[in-house]
Amino acid sequence: MLRFFLWIFLIINALLLALNFGFLGKWPTEEREPSRLKLQKNADQIKLMSPNAAQDLIDAQTKRTEPVMACVELNGFSTADSKSFDEKIKALSLAARLTRTEMAEVATNMVYIPSLGSKDAADKKAAQIRKLGFTEFYIVQDQTPMRWAISMGVFKTPEAAKAHLANLQKKGLKEAKLAPRTVSAAKVNYRLQDLNPEEKQTVDQIKASFASAQSHECKAKTE
Repeated sequence: MLRFFLWIFLIINALLLALNFGFLGKWPTEEREPSRLKLQKNADQIKLMSPNAAQDLIDAQTKRTEPVMACVELNGFSTADSKSFDEKIKALSLAARLTRTEMAEVATNMVYIPSLGSKDAADKKAAQIRKLGFTEFYIVQDQTPMRWAISMGVFKTPEAAKAHLANLQKKGLKEAKLAPRTVSAAKVNYRLQDLNPEEKQTVDQIKASFASAQSHECKAKTE
């Protein structure tokens, strides 16, 4: 019995000796210990982020994902064109983001077709003018020598009026004339704020159908 325990003791010692010399592999702790030591050595390289720096990082990421909002001003709509424009932008539901302003604009230079003598003759001439591609004109119906004439536009400066007259004559309206005439016309302006890219694109497409309107970017109002 004593000899049996002696052999057991010798076998255990032999196994421990073999493990120490690596004949039976490495102790499990030898694999974990280098990783633990490595983490201890790199601990001084880990830097904690301050609350302000973390907030700046969050804000920067938020700004990067938010779409750029646009502000647009549209000027020079006639009263008739503004009604059409109002109908076309209803689908955008701009509500408080839209400001509509109506102003009186005085012009002193009128390009016109002389009086045709009657309403029927003026209507026939108006149909011919439309076929030439002109849409901004009206038949004069007031009780003056200009009654049943056709106004082709009023302008603030003689230069603008002369340029329009030359274009009309080039298109075949040789009878068109230029005369001084003070006319007060209502012009409608729009300011559209906080438009997302899709809304901005839609507004640009709608505006393109109104040749007399002008557009430019504006700065959004700060509260």
